Amino acid sequence: MNKIIIIVSGVVIVLFFVLVLIWPQYQKLQALNLDIKTKQADLRSQETYFAQVKELSAQLQEYPDALAKISSALPKDPSLASLAHFLQINSAQTGLILKKIVLGGMTLPSESNRSLIETRLVIQVSGSYKAFKDFLGLVENSARIIEVENLSIEIPPKESKESPTFTFGLKTISY
Repeated sequence: MNKIIIIVSGVVIVLFFVLVLIWPQYQKLQALNLDIKTKQADLRSQETYFAQVKELSAQLQEYPDALAKISSALPKDPSLASLAHFLQINSAQTGLILKKIVLGGMTLPSESNRSLIETRLVIQVSGSYKAFKDFLGLVENSARIIEVENLSIEIPPKESKESPTFTFGLKTISY
C-alpha cells in the first residue's frame, strides 16, 4: 500500500511541476514561435516589396528621357521668378504684351499630397486672339504642370486702337 501511495503522490507531484513550471514555459515557447512565424512572414513580404521596387527602378532606368521630362514638369525650385520668366518669354514669343502678373496665393502641402505646392497666379496680357490662343497652347503643352483655372476677356471700344486684354488665372504645381 505504501508503494501505491508513493507512486500516486510521485505522479501528482510530477503533474504539479509540469502544470506549474513547464506548462507556462511551453505557452511562452508557443507564443515566441508564433511571433517568429509572423516576423518571417513580414520579412518575406518586405523582401517581395523591395524586389518589386528594384525591378520597377530598373524598368524606369530604361526611360531617362521621360524621367527628365517629369523632373522638369515638377521643378524642385518653385520659384516665382522662374515661372514669371517662363510666362514672359512665351508671351513675347507669341506676340502678346505681358501687362501684369499677380500672385494669387500658395497652398502648402497637405496630408493627401505631402510634397506638392500649388501656386496661383493672375496674369493679364494684351494682344490678338490668335496670339493669345498660341500662348495658351504653349503654356498648356509645356513640360511644366500648369492649369488654366479661369479666363476673362476685355474688349476695348471700337473707336479705340487698343488690343483686347485677356486676364486668366493659372495654377502651377511644384514639389
